[in-house]
Amino acid sequence: MHSIFKLLLIIVFPLHGMGTQFLVLPSSAEEMAIGSHPTFLRFNQINPALIHAPIHSPSLSIGLGNWIGGVTLSHLEYDQSLKGKTVHFGLKYSGLSDLEFRGPVPQDNALAHFSSYGVTIDAGISFKRLNHQLGLSFSIISLGLYDRLSSGTRINFGYLKTLKNGLKFGASILNLGKMSILVSESPALPFRAIAGLSKKLSFNNYHNTVFLSTEWNQYASSYKLSLGNYFKWEKLRLMSGFSLSENVVETSVGMGIHFNKYQINYGILFGSQNLGTPQTLTFHFMLP
Repeated sequence: MHSIFKLLLIIVFPLHGMGTQFLVLPSSAEEMAIGSHPTFLRFNQINPALIHAPIHSPSLSIGLGNWIGGVTLSHLEYDQSLKGKTVHFGLKYSGLSDLEFRGPVPQDNALAHFSSYGVTIDAGISFKRLNHQLGLSFSIISLGLYDRLSSGTRINFGYLKTLKNGLKFGASILNLGKMSILVSESPALPFRAIAGLSKKLSFNNYHNTVFLSTEWNQYASSYKLSLGNYFKWEKLRLMSGFSLSENVVETSVGMGIHFNKYQINYGILFGSQNLGTPQTLTFHFMLP
């Protein structure tokens, strides 16, 4: 029954298997906890202009987690500053591995077991001109369901502007591309347009940033409004988020501990539809 429930969740996606909607799942604990905002420094999957690494230290990020219905989430990212620009390479995986195939007649044993997965291999670049940042990323995508495969490519564009008094404005256009045929149709990529503002407030050693963003998704029936908060004090990080769209309300929280070159962050999401509690753990390392 558990696996049948997972299969029903998958069918809800626009096409077969994991569907291209795996491209909109959170890539890190910070995104899980705060929401998808185009002004948060580490969210290069939401805005390529946010690709960032310290000048003398490449950064490595590793994330592990789960989504609704037991979907596993994982990512690996590498960022490096190079001649006034920052380059990015990444790998993202989402999948189910214990689905059962059964016929129309009830039976004790499954006819077969199969998996469904989605993988992206990413490369991107960002650069800064005065208070403007621009970014571009390119991805190779692979989807699999049982013995069927579909592959394709996508391009993401992003922009970030630093305003006065701790304000930032960001905007991005995501998932422009095309997939090959899976079964009888080509899966459509979930086109997204996101815009948002953030405001940083500081008092002594306390730093707090508030985020406000709106998103239009090709598969959503209405706009999504998201609020987020990121609090920083010495080595401690506290995160929270709230999002609202038609018939769906989500709240999220998270925390992190930062030790100079090493960072650990955890995020968990609570939805109004009670389908599960997605959560993610992310590790960041500054390399020599």
